[in-house]
Amino acid sequence: MQTEHYTGKVSRTFDNLLIATFIIGLFLPLVLTHNRKESVTEKRRLADFPKLEWSPKALTEFPSQFELFFNDHFGLRDQLTQVYSLYSILLKSSSNPKVLIGLEDWLFYVNPEEGNSLEDHRRNDPLTVEELRSWKVGLEEKHAWLKQQGIPYLFIVIPDKYSIYPEYMPKHIRQVGKQTRLDQLVDYMKNSEVPVLDLRPALLRAKQQGQLLFYKTDTHWNDFGAAIAQYEILRAIQKFYPNLTPVNYSWQDFRLTEYSSGDIANMLNISYFLREMVPELRKPLPICDKQIVEKHPEDQMKATFFTDCRTNAPKALIFRDSFFIALQPYISPYFAKTLYIWEWPDLNLIKKYQQYNQANIVIEARVERHLKFVK
Repeated sequence: MQTEHYTGKVSRTFDNLLIATFIIGLFLPLVLTHNRKESVTEKRRLADFPKLEWSPKALTEFPSQFELFFNDHFGLRDQLTQVYSLYSILLKSSSNPKVLIGLEDWLFYVNPEEGNSLEDHRRNDPLTVEELRSWKVGLEEKHAWLKQQGIPYLFIVIPDKYSIYPEYMPKHIRQVGKQTRLDQLVDYMKNSEVPVLDLRPALLRAKQQGQLLFYKTDTHWNDFGAAIAQYEILRAIQKFYPNLTPVNYSWQDFRLTEYSSGDIANMLNISYFLREMVPELRKPLPICDKQIVEKHPEDQMKATFFTDCRTNAPKALIFRDSFFIALQPYISPYFAKTLYIWEWPDLNLIKKYQQYNQANIVIEARVERHLKFVK
């Protein structure tokens, strides 16, 4: 009898603990609800709390707007999505439609709204004849105007990671066409005076030496990849300014260090768990004075700034994107002053900045997936 009483008591205690755990699980996310404005991991602005207004339209829209707010702000959201993402990695099924999980923990950025790079890799979303013609007209217009001013113009296409490391793409993804957009553009511009620098050959040559050029968990090249790229860029500029001497870095100039903040891993909220060893330059690069000209309202990395290296060298105007973050420390010391602008410039924008800066060379860089956006 005592044994039955004890067993029943233990059973009731367990049931009570289970009920308590269930109730805590229900209410803990509510208790921990936050009101942050932005998500660091998802790199986006979170939904605002809806305004309470006594109008038929506002009352009708309030439930759906509150649901958006709650979905973004409930407590433990980041931790729960992190667990879900970890299971997704194990199952090779991404929890984020913008991320493709490749082989050997390689992650690829495949946001359809940012150039549809996955279909470009498959050679299944080519540029049309009209788009190719628009690219050529736009590039030649900028080149011709700058040439009249005696200013060289260089257009650089930065390859996406899948172009350098296609072997780590999932095996079920097949290439169905003959050319990527970059292949098309390079062919189309062969008879043009515009210098179009395709960095793929140099990066592929460096890759054959067995050294890592891109992060596994980030969409960008690492320091060594940027070093290979800067050498090719300066070799192209050297045709206009022979006195510039590009530095040809080797793998021995780098050491391996741990890296754990890849932007693609952040999108899955698992950067803490996915660490990798990446190259870091052993000796620091020359440091140039840097001054912010115009802050960006949403992203400080997109601020307009210039560097002053106090050397007797040409001045440069560079229209850049995120790949130039790693390039900038290499590139700036070659020039007396360099103005960096996060824009896709048309001729009017180039004229605007040239009016005030009088650069001796204009460089425009565009990552491969953004060739879909003709400007």
